[in-house]
Amino acid sequence: MYPKADNMLPYNGLLSSFSYHCIFPVRKTDKPILIKVSGMSLRRLLFFIFLFNFHQLLSQSSKAKLDDFARETDATITLSAATGNPEFIRFSGNRPLLLGTGTPLQATENFISLYAGTLGNPDLSIQLEHLRTEVDPFGFEHITYQQFINKVPVFGGILKWHFDQDRKLRVLNGVFLGQTKINTIPSLDRETAIAMAVDQISSQMKISSSTLSGTSKQLCIFRKGLIQGIPGDNYLCYEIEVQSADHSVREFVFIDAQEGTIVERYSGIHNILDRKIYQTSLNNLIWQEGDSQDGLNQWQKNEVETAGQIYYLFKNTFGFISYDNMDSPMHTIHENPAINCPNANWNGSTANYCDQTASDDVVAHEWGHAYTDYTNNLIYAWQSGALNESYSDIWGETVDILNGYEDAGENLSLRTGCGSSDRWMLGEDASAFGGALRDLWDPTCKGDPGKVTDTEYSCSSGDNGGVHTNSGVNNHAYALLVDGGTYNNQTITGIGFTKCAHIFWRAQKIYLTSTSDFKIQADALEAACMDLMGVNLEGLSFTETPVGLSGQIITPADLLELQKVLLAVEMRSDPPCNFTPLLAEQALLCQQSIPDSAIFFEDFENGLIAWTVSQLPNHPESWEPRDWQLIDSLPDGRLGKGVFAPDPINGDCQTDLQNGILRLESPAINIPSESGAISLAFDHWVSTERSWDGGNLKIKINNDPWTIIPSNAFLKNGYNLTLNTSQNDNPLAGEKAFSGSDGGSVRGTWGTSLINLSTMGIQSGDQIKLRWELGTDGCNGISGWYLDDISIFSCAACKDSIELSNYWVDQQLSFEGGIEITTSDTLTSNSNILYSAGQVINFNSGFAIDTGSAMEARIEGCNISPAYFRVNHLPLVRILIADLIKQTNKNQAYFPEPRIVLTSKSGKVLATKDILVHLQNSTLEIHNLSRGKYFGTIYFENNKSNFQLEVK
Repeated sequence: MYPKADNMLPYNGLLSSFSYHCIFPVRKTDKPILIKVSGMSLRRLLFFIFLFNFHQLLSQSSKAKLDDFARETDATITLSAATGNPEFIRFSGNRPLLLGTGTPLQATENFISLYAGTLGNPDLSIQLEHLRTEVDPFGFEHITYQQFINKVPVFGGILKWHFDQDRKLRVLNGVFLGQTKINTIPSLDRETAIAMAVDQISSQMKISSSTLSGTSKQLCIFRKGLIQGIPGDNYLCYEIEVQSADHSVREFVFIDAQEGTIVERYSGIHNILDRKIYQTSLNNLIWQEGDSQDGLNQWQKNEVETAGQIYYLFKNTFGFISYDNMDSPMHTIHENPAINCPNANWNGSTANYCDQTASDDVVAHEWGHAYTDYTNNLIYAWQSGALNESYSDIWGETVDILNGYEDAGENLSLRTGCGSSDRWMLGEDASAFGGALRDLWDPTCKGDPGKVTDTEYSCSSGDNGGVHTNSGVNNHAYALLVDGGTYNNQTITGIGFTKCAHIFWRAQKIYLTSTSDFKIQADALEAACMDLMGVNLEGLSFTETPVGLSGQIITPADLLELQKVLLAVEMRSDPPCNFTPLLAEQALLCQQSIPDSAIFFEDFENGLIAWTVSQLPNHPESWEPRDWQLIDSLPDGRLGKGVFAPDPINGDCQTDLQNGILRLESPAINIPSESGAISLAFDHWVSTERSWDGGNLKIKINNDPWTIIPSNAFLKNGYNLTLNTSQNDNPLAGEKAFSGSDGGSVRGTWGTSLINLSTMGIQSGDQIKLRWELGTDGCNGISGWYLDDISIFSCAACKDSIELSNYWVDQQLSFEGGIEITTSDTLTSNSNILYSAGQVINFNSGFAIDTGSAMEARIEGCNISPAYFRVNHLPLVRILIADLIKQTNKNQAYFPEPRIVLTSKSGKVLATKDILVHLQNSTLEIHNLSRGKYFGTIYFENNKSNFQLEVK
C-alpha cells in the first residue's frame, strides 16, 4: 500500500491500462483507455420477438439433435457460451467413435457429412477446409480444419479431430459459427484499415504514429464476444497487427471492414506483472548467444541460463524445439528502455527484462508466453488470457522448483499455508518486485482466486479482463494436481510433476485454441490425460541431455485425481459476474406514444430541423471541434437516422484538454389542454468512459430555469451513476448521468428510457423544452451517445374497471390511478379489489389460466409501470376419471360420488372434488397448474386408486 497523493486516484488494488499493470496509485492521465466500437442488431421490437422465437425453435431442435447424438455415441458435450455450438466433444474412453475403415482424414470427412446439422450448421461440409494432419509421438492422429464463409476465414474458427492409434475418434474440439449470413465484400480497403488502426493506437497510447507500423494479418469474420465467452454479433473485419520499431507496442486491432470502427482489440505483449510505471532513462543492454558471460550481472546470467533450461524442457521432454518448433534463436533484451520498470515481458519477438527482475521463474514465465504464441495463441483477454498467463506461471514454477538453479537459501518443501515455504511462489527472488507476485499453491494469499466462485475472481474489463488475477484458477489446478491437498470438499492425491506437466502440455499443444476458456481447459485436460494412459512418459529435462523414459505411467486413478481437481477449482463453473447491458430492453408503450398520436415525436428522419446543437469547451484553444450530429449509420444495425454525440479518445489531461459539454436542444413543445399524465420516452445507446464522461437530460418548463430531470421521474432505464467529482474536470462532474458501457464490453445496447413528466408538475397548457447534454473530461473516451425516437405522450385515463380473464401476471404493476381488477374465474383473492393510487400490486398468486403460450401484453389506456407485463398461459389438465376408476377393478358403468384429491409434490392438498362420474362421460378439468409433478387419489366406496400428473 502506498500513500495517496492529492493528484492521484484512490488505491483499489491492481489497476491497469492495456497490458501494463501497477500497484501504485495511478495519475488521472493513466486511467484505463477504452475503445470506440459499434455493432449490429435489430430495431423493431416485433421483428426482434419474431427472430427470438424462431431462434428458440431452432435452438430447441438443435439441442434435441445433440442430446440424441450424445446418447447414441456416449459423448460428453460442452457448448460454447459465445456461439451456443459444441466446443468440446469427448467420447468415452471405453467407446471411442469408429467412423468406417478408411483413414482418419476420410473418417473426418464422413463425420462432417453425417453430423454437420447435428452440430448446428448444415453448411459446415462446404465451409470447412483441411489445414493439416499431424501424428504425435504416441501414435495419435490430429486433423485440423478452418471454417470459411464465402472464402473468408472465421477468426478462431478452428476445428480439430483427434484419433487414437486404432483410428477411432476420441475428441472433437474447436470453435465454429452456426449458419451465418454476412456481407463478405469489404467497403473499406486494406490500406485505409491499417492507417485507421495505427491512428487509433497512436491516439490511445499517446505515441507518435511515425514510430508505428501496421500489418494486415487477414480479412476475417470476427465474432464479437468470442474472447469474453459471451454472445455477440458477427463482423467482417481486417485483423491488423500494430507494432512499434522498438517492439514496445504490439496490439491486435480488428477494424470493421464495412463501417471502419474498432470492433475489438487485444494486446500482443505479455507481462509478468500487472503494474505500469513509465521510465524512459534505461540503458539498452543486449546479450547475444555465444557471448562470454564474464561481466554480466547475475540477472543477465539468469536470462541466459534459464532461457536454455526452458528450451531443453520443451525440446527433450515434449519434442518441441524452441518456442516456434523451428529452433529459432531466443533473443533477450536486458534493460529494454521500452518497458516500464520494474517489469518483464514478451513482445512477440524478444523477451525483455528490467534489471533485478530476471529470476529463473520470471525468465521461464516470459518464454512460456512465446510457446503459447506458437501453439494455441491464446488471446490475451478474459479467460483465454487468464489461461495464457497461467501457462506461463506454470512453466515458470516448474522450471524454478526442479532446475536446481539459484536455489541457495530457498525452502522448497511442501506448502502448509501462506508463506510456509518458497514452493509455488512466483518472482520471489526478483528483488525489484519486493516479494512474490503470485502464489500458485494458494492464489488467495496474493489476492487471486483459487476457484472460480472466489470473491477474488475479477469481473472487471481492466487488466484485459483480469488475466493476471483469474490465472489463479488454472495455477491452483496445476499445483493441486502436482502436490495434492484438500480443498473445496475435495481431497486430492498428487500425481507429481512429470505426469502433470505432460497432461498440461498436451492440453496446451493439442486441444486449446485461441479463444478457449476454463470449461474448454477442463475438457482438454481430461482428454489429454486419457490420451496418455499407459504411456511411459519422458522425464523432465532442463539440460541438453535428455532424461529418458521416467517410468511414470498415467492410470485411471490419475484421471480421477484430475477430475477432483477440476471440481475443487470449479473449472466448469460460470464466473460470478453479471455482465448486463447498461440499458434494459426496449419497453412497450401505450398506443398514444406512436408518431400519429403523440403530443411530440421526433425520429430525426428529416434531419435536425428546429433543433439546436452547441459545444461548450472549457479550453477552446485545445478543444477538438465536435457536436451532436445527424447520423444514418446507427450501431447494432438500427435502421434509419438518429443523432450522435461523440466521446472520442483524445486529449492528455495535461496540456491537450478536451473537457466540455455537447448540447442538443429541442424546439418548444406545447402540452395540449385536457391531457392526462404526461410521459416521455426516448431510445438511446451509451458507451462512454465510465464515471468520467457521461450525459443526462435537462428540462425547461415555461420560463423556469433549466433543471436536470431527477432520477425519481424515470420509470425505466434511469441514470446509472453519478459522475466522479474527485479529479474530474468534466463540467457535469457530480451530476447523475448515463455513463459507461455494457458489462464485459466497451459497447452499448439500445434501450428505452421512460419518464413520468407529471412528477415534475407539468400540466395541460405548459410549454417545455428538452436538452440532452454530454459532458467529457480532459482526456480519453470510448464511443459516445446515440439518440433516436423521442416521444412525448399521454396515455388515456384508466377505465374504472378492467377484466383480466385468463391471465397470470408474474410481475409487479404500479398503477397511477385507482382501478378495479376483476377476474372471471373462481380465484377470488385478486378479484373485485379496489387499489388506491400509487399502490404496488403483486399478482403472483395468479388468475385462472387457459391453455396457450407465453406472450407480452399491456393494459391499453392505463399508465402503468412498467409499461408492459408478461402473462403466461399455464396448462389446463384434463384427467380421464374413467381410466382411473378402471384401476380399482370395478366394472360398473355408473359410480355415485367418487371423491378426487389432488396434492402437490410436497403433499399440500391443492383441490378436492366430489363428482358423479359416468364411464362414458368422465373428464375432470383442473385449471392453473404450473409445471411440476402432482399426485392424486380417487376414492370410491372402500377402494382408492392413486395417480400422478406431470405438467411440462
